[in-house]
Formats: sequence, C-alpha cells, structure tokens
Amino acid sequence: MKQLKASSLHELEEFIAKFGKNILFRGQLNHYGEPGEPSVIASFDRQICVPSETMKWSSYASKVLEVLIGDHVNDFGYVQALLQHYGWRSFYVDYSSSPAVSAWFASHKYTVSSGIDMCEDCGENFLWERKKFAQYDFEEGEGHLYVIDKSIAVEVGLVNLATLTIDGFFPRTEAQKAWLLGPTLGKPVPKECFIAQITASRSIFREYAVLHGFTDTDSMFPPATRDPILKALLELPWREIGSVGDPKFPIPVFKRALELPEYQKSFEKISSPATAFYQGGKISKMFDSIETRYGKLTNGETISAPGVILFGTADASTPLCFPKIEKMLEGKSYLAFEIDEIIKHPSMGYNTVYQKGVGVITHAPELFEVCELVVMHPGLEMTKVGFSPGWFYRRKSNGLWEREHHDNECDCMNDNIHKRHISALQIAEDFLRTP
Repeated sequence: MKQLKASSLHELEEFIAKFGKNILFRGQLNHYGEPGEPSVIASFDRQICVPSETMKWSSYASKVLEVLIGDHVNDFGYVQALLQHYGWRSFYVDYSSSPAVSAWFASHKYTVSSGIDMCEDCGENFLWERKKFAQYDFEEGEGHLYVIDKSIAVEVGLVNLATLTIDGFFPRTEAQKAWLLGPTLGKPVPKECFIAQITASRSIFREYAVLHGFTDTDSMFPPATRDPILKALLELPWREIGSVGDPKFPIPVFKRALELPEYQKSFEKISSPATAFYQGGKISKMFDSIETRYGKLTNGETISAPGVILFGTADASTPLCFPKIEKMLEGKSYLAFEIDEIIKHPSMGYNTVYQKGVGVITHAPELFEVCELVVMHPGLEMTKVGFSPGWFYRRKSNGLWEREHHDNECDCMNDNIHKRHISALQIAEDFLRTP
C-alpha cells in the first residue's frame, strides 16, 4: 500500500487523479492499525451483536421499505447494508465511489448524544420522546483518505447502494455515492484491498469536499423531506421505555422503534394521528371481538406469541400442516397470534393501521382464511382491531393445507405479503408444539 502525504489541495487532486476509476474511497479522522496496514472493522465488531435483533430489524425494515427498494426486499445482505448506511449496526463497512464524500468524513468529527423532546400525541396527551442526535463538525488535525481496489474488495463482498435512486428525491445513498463492503463477519477488511493511504491536513480535505458541493451536514445527509428512505424509517412506531418512567411525574417516555442517529431537528409539538406511541397494549385484554369484512367475530381466541412469528422466516419447503392450530380452532370462529409490537406497512395505505400478528378464520370445517391481524393505533390509543382479507386454504384428506382461490380473497396482487402470512402461521404452529 502506498503512503502519500498531500500538503496542498492541488497535490491532493493530483494524487486522486492517478488511481483511475475501479476504486472506492473511505475517509477517517484517525488511522487505526500499524503504519501501512489499516485496521478497518464493521460496527458489529466494535459493539455487541444481538442476532435476534439483527434479524428482527432487517425483516422489519425490508417490509417497511419494500415499495422503495423493490426486489431487494428479499436480499438480507442488501437490507443489512442499507440499515448500516442509515446508522444501524451491521457487518458492513461504509465506502464511497466519490473521493469528495470520503474527504468530508476525513475532516469532520462525529458526535452523538441523547436528548428529550416534550410533546403531545394527536389526543394532546403529554409525553417525552427520547432521540439520538448526531452531528459532524470540522476539527483541526490530520485526516486519512484510503483508496480501495474494487476488484479485490468484491471478493469480500460489495453492495452498490448508489444505484438506489428515487425520482424527484435525493436519498442518502445517492448523495454519498454509497458502497458497502462485507459482510466482514468479525474480520478486518483484508489489507490486500488497500491501494493507498493519503494523509493530509483536515483543512485540505474539507476544502476538497466543499469544492465538490459538500458544504454542510444536509448536503451529506439529506433531510427526510428529500430522502423517503429516511422518512420511512423515522415514521416507525415509538415504543415506551418502561424503566425510565417516574411515578411522581407520570409522563410516559418513548424511543423510536429503530433508534437511528438524527442529523436534523424533528420536533413536533402535537404529533399527527399517523404517529403511534405503543405502550404494550394487548388485544386479548382490550377487545372481545375482531372486525372483518364479514362483520365482527366474537367466538375466538387471541394468543400472545413471540415476535419471531413475524420477523422470522419458515422454510418454504415445509409442508402446510397445522394440527395444533386446527385443534385450537375446534368450535371457534377464529384464532389470532399477536406479538408485543406494532408493525408499520406503508403498502397498507392507512397511516394509523399497523400489523400486530397473524390469524386464521374458520369458514367451513375444512376451509380456512389466513389473515393479517391489524390494529388502528393513532397516538397513544389502540382503538380498533381487525383481520385484513387473506388467502384461503382447504385442508385435504392427507392433512395438508392447499391454497384455494376464493371470491373473497385479498386482491392486493402482492404474493409476498401472503407468503409471509403463511410463514408466520408455520412458525406459530411450531411455537405451539415447542413453546
């Protein structure tokens, strides 16, 4: 790896121009590792990795972003890389095809702090929002710009997020010409990937970044009004932090479902009904019926289930066989499995409707409808619960369920949604068998 020292903007430009096009860049304030051998690791290698949380948020984010990222929704690595780029931990490392973007990171120091906004929900009930505020500020000193050989890095794995563009908007992926290397799986980026390390005064790197339009934080991190991916992630429901509450000052405290660093202020004195503040309410304790297109169903049962039924994925080759669920359905009109979360789905088209689980409606002794269990949750209140239209299945003589087209089936034309419902039901069956 070449080690270069730029003493002026002109010299920095000359160095960068020599490397051609099949390269990527990474900017850092400090060099880690031995001289000439950088040690660059992923965020999960610096912090604790909780696999269940990783799977959960990758699954959740893919559903929320489905309308924005298209076919990538089923690519676990792509979703992980995207979440990493927006501030969630992963086994990927950030790079850019733009030297100016990386020069900006080589000259600005990142700081993050927690803060509280006191506001009201749509019903004008007081609450606190705990947020993660982040910022980048110029700091004098030396910076480092690393040049990466793309042809070698691809052997580790590369995800090109810069191709994720959205007409009429300017997502962070496009602004930063983002590439992610990985998954590194606990190992540093191989030293063979590094072509050169350019060291210079941070003021030179800042000057180079400004010359190419990166003048402030907003130019690097476009606000939610310009970035629909960020907007979708920030619109996820809030969750109460029970351990923070003070009995002498009974105002609930909430955190974002997915705590991402925020670079712009997002204070709203009174939140819209589309902002849900979930306090752990249970359908089984709050409602004695479930609304459907056929009217209210009362003769059923709602069971608390682990989040894995929605955040996990059953093996697609698993036979559709549900003896435990069938047994519990005997004499009942429905069976519902609810998790201790509410899940936002932009594709629903209703800003206050959230998924809470999955359910089965009995239409005949051998005919079942597999549905999404949904709730209406404006602000602090869970006001309604229902089953959205689903797909129909008939139990055959061999005990297996087989899909059967029906006049009342959902007409959303999105097979992925309904395949996830049957996957959730398979995990629920396994949960009943081995709780």
